[in-house]
Amino acid sequence: MLEYPVIVEKDGIKIDPEKMIVDKMYYCIYDNKVYIFYKDEENLTHCYEVDDQTVVQEIAKNPNNLEDILLKHSKE
Repeated sequence: MLEYPVIVEKDGIKIDPEKMIVDKMYYCIYDNKVYIFYKDEENLTHCYEVDDQTVVQEIAKNPNNLEDILLKHSKE
């Protein structure tokens, strides 16, 4: 089992792109925001920030449904 590539520390977020699987989303909650990371086919790492508190709380309660939650709120 691979170590999770996104770590939250008191000073911020640390990511290790070498441990990331291409096109898989990784997330963390930091400073009341959700940060989503993924690595594309060209090995570029992308980061997205979600600060809508409704979405943040929903992801915190159901992290396994991250993609469904994001898709649902993107259509609103």
